[in-house]
Amino acid sequence: MFLALLLGALALVCRAQKNRIPVAQNGVIDLSSYSHASTEPVSLRGEWFFKWNQFADSSSLSASKNYISVPGNWHSYTKSFTLFPQDLGHGTYGLRIILPDSGQQWALRIPPIRTAYKLFVNGQLVAQTGQLATDRSMKPGTNSTVVSFPVPGREAFLLIQVANYHFAYGGIWKSLELGHPAILSQSREKSILISAFIIGVLFIIGLYHFVLYALRQQDRAPFLFGTLCLLAAFRESFNSESLFFLIFPEANWFLANKALYCAFPIGIIGLTLYLQCLFPDLITAVFKKSIVALNLAFLALVLFTPATTYSAWGTLISPLAILECGYFFSISFRAFRLKKEGGFILFCDMIILAVCVFNDSLYQAGIIHTYYLLSTAVVLFTLCQSLLLAIRFSSAFARTEALTIDLKTANQVIEQMALKRQEADRRKEVEEVKNRFFANITHEFRTPLTLIISPIEQLVRTTADSPTIERSVINNTLATIHRNARQLLQLINQLLDLSKLESGSLKVRESQGDAVQFMNDLVNSFRITAEMKGIQLTYQPGQLPEQLLFDDDKWGKIGSNLLSNALKYTPSGGSVRVDLVTESFGTAGQMLLRLSVSDTGTGIAADQIPHIFDRFYQVDDSRTRPYEGTGIGLALVKELTDLLKGRISLESEVGKGTTITVACPVRQPYADHPKLQASLPDLLWPETPQTLPAPWSDPKSTAHGNLPVLLLVEDNDDLRQLIANGLAATYRILTAANGQEGWEICQSELPDLVVSDIMMPVLDGYQLCRLIKQTPRTNHIAVILLTAKTASESKLEGLSAGANDYLTKPFSQRELHLRVTNLLHYQLALRTFYNLQFSKPDSLQLPAYQNAFLNQLYQALEKHLDDAKFSVDDLAVEVAMSSRTLNRKLTAMLGMSVSEFIRTYRLRKAADLLKAGYPVSETAYKVGFESPSYFGQCFKELFTLSPSDYIRNVLSEN
Repeated sequence: MFLALLLGALALVCRAQKNRIPVAQNGVIDLSSYSHASTEPVSLRGEWFFKWNQFADSSSLSASKNYISVPGNWHSYTKSFTLFPQDLGHGTYGLRIILPDSGQQWALRIPPIRTAYKLFVNGQLVAQTGQLATDRSMKPGTNSTVVSFPVPGREAFLLIQVANYHFAYGGIWKSLELGHPAILSQSREKSILISAFIIGVLFIIGLYHFVLYALRQQDRAPFLFGTLCLLAAFRESFNSESLFFLIFPEANWFLANKALYCAFPIGIIGLTLYLQCLFPDLITAVFKKSIVALNLAFLALVLFTPATTYSAWGTLISPLAILECGYFFSISFRAFRLKKEGGFILFCDMIILAVCVFNDSLYQAGIIHTYYLLSTAVVLFTLCQSLLLAIRFSSAFARTEALTIDLKTANQVIEQMALKRQEADRRKEVEEVKNRFFANITHEFRTPLTLIISPIEQLVRTTADSPTIERSVINNTLATIHRNARQLLQLINQLLDLSKLESGSLKVRESQGDAVQFMNDLVNSFRITAEMKGIQLTYQPGQLPEQLLFDDDKWGKIGSNLLSNALKYTPSGGSVRVDLVTESFGTAGQMLLRLSVSDTGTGIAADQIPHIFDRFYQVDDSRTRPYEGTGIGLALVKELTDLLKGRISLESEVGKGTTITVACPVRQPYADHPKLQASLPDLLWPETPQTLPAPWSDPKSTAHGNLPVLLLVEDNDDLRQLIANGLAATYRILTAANGQEGWEICQSELPDLVVSDIMMPVLDGYQLCRLIKQTPRTNHIAVILLTAKTASESKLEGLSAGANDYLTKPFSQRELHLRVTNLLHYQLALRTFYNLQFSKPDSLQLPAYQNAFLNQLYQALEKHLDDAKFSVDDLAVEVAMSSRTLNRKLTAMLGMSVSEFIRTYRLRKAADLLKAGYPVSETAYKVGFESPSYFGQCFKELFTLSPSDYIRNVLSEN
């Protein structure tokens, strides 16, 4: 409705203009009533003289009496269609003008006339564009200009020769204007300025939106809109005064015209994508693809066809362009109705744009005679869309600010949660460290307690059984008890010292004494331990004053812990060096006492050095660490050093050793001070030689080689010796100091039972148990795990690894003895049961105990069943074992040797063949017997019947 009203208004305007403006009739226009000084130029519309396909002069043209409407086309001469014009040819236009005055200077404003022309006034050439010709050899051009000329009399005759062989439209499409030269020049300059202004505005807006896109590339709308602005600016340069050719007069007409026509399909595609960015839910994929495909096809047509073709097709697809604009209009209407952001602005814009496109399409087709309005519409569209994008950008910025505030709030919440999480993680880490510490300290307590309780129980039992006990046995037992009781006391003292340090109740108490001798006594207390481990221990004091004031208790604990650690982590053949020197410090009488303990041990990795003095920290806290410990020794050294206002440093390199240096201030006595009263042994519980019991021996083990073999795997020498002594009377004992050594003994000796600790170097007890249970040659061996860990998780882990029993420290020797006895009795009963099952004549199936291994044996024997030479050694090769190992495993599992196993298997198979109806002699050979008589003898021993009697019994039963 709105569109119809607007078009009606345009028609009325056109009719009103035609009624009041002079119009040429029969080649003459009367301007006698027109004022030369008028500010409104006259449009030379109406009927002009015309000759088709001739370049005529004024006299012959006037005599022809042929007329043509200007502005207008050549359709009536070329017989081409309105929607697909082909106005190719040439002709001559003429017009006689009756002027109001004589002797005046007049001017003509000439629009772009396609594609070449010459303009004569009263026979004089006043303007020319391109080169005229009567065929395609003509050269087209485009030029809009104002020419002035004098007219002596009151008449002027205009003659225009026009040629067009390179464009679909021919003729004069815009009216020439006549008027005062100054007025026309001013009007043209104004038109050029307006066009330049529009181009500049569009160009600046386009660049501005390109910059916006560069700053925020997530939104493509500014980029697409910027592209539309530049395309509109380019197209505007060809409208009105053809500013493009004024700036580039030597430009190639063909390329420029192609560029002009390319701008239209590219612009439609860009507008489609732009609207999709604004309202993605309103543009359907089908319409978008259709519009893009149609315009790409037209773009290809422009690029690869001549101007006469693509310009004609441009008119033909004008209805499609109107339909596209109608679709865009519907999109804007839906956006407006749905109250989308910017929908109202786009709706108003699209109304203006649609009307102008409709007007220009009709005007280009010659149906109406108004004006080109697209430039004005494009400027309005650009400004409105800039406002829309500005509003959109402002809304996005407002949302961003709101999101920023929300993000800050969320970050604060996350930070608080992170802090809480860090605190929770820290607490969890502290708890884990404490749990590891308590697990380790429990291990450190339970092992000495076992070595105290078990010897006492054993001593009590021995005393009850025999009133007279050898003195050496009592001494060894008491030495073991004393040594482990001292170890427990030292652990307790360290824990008490840490507690006092934490509470601040541990004070510094200085005594006067000889620091060199004090440290010498301390080093000597560790010499026996060093000699037993094969470590060279040296002490090198410097020149120190004879008497110094120092806290002997704190210094003793510092030195004792440093020496203990150095000896613990230094392998046999290494060395430990102790240096003691003094340095001047502070005021007179004060100095630094520097104690350095260096070793050639395992060293400490650089990333672990910062934590080495933390409480409960251990460089290796795994179950397979080679040394026991609680992680409190060096922490105690550090805190005692801080208490003495000293400093501690550590230098270490993995594989080369470690040096720990403690430097604390001391002073020389200047008055009477208490002297050292207690002796070193009373203070520090120095190391004493570990008197091990005499190596146990079982006289029965040599006389009776059939005693059960028991492997004991324990890294604590005292405990290993104690358990071995307790079991030696009943079993043949093998020992190992770590899991790897125990595994090697298991493979070579195949013991009947393994008693293993869990926390051991190289391989822990769980790993050893898994290896035993997962290896075919050892999976029949029973395993008992000994550990200081009482948590149910530890027990479950041990049982999951395949352990048969689990015993926690401290334990009773009698309890361990009973558990070992019960397991071995169970194995014996199981072995007897499967032996009977295997050799029982009426057993229907062979036993499948330890399926994987026995099935492997069955398959090997089945493959060589008729091979009489298949021996024990051959079967051992088949299962990848030595004959000795295979014999021991079968004895442990079935209670029979390998040869008995082979013979019994053959005889069981022979019984099946006899039942199937095979003769006795053939059966003997089929099951690998070389002699039927020997076969009969063996068969009778197993089944208590000869083969013949066995067949008769089977037949009678059937």
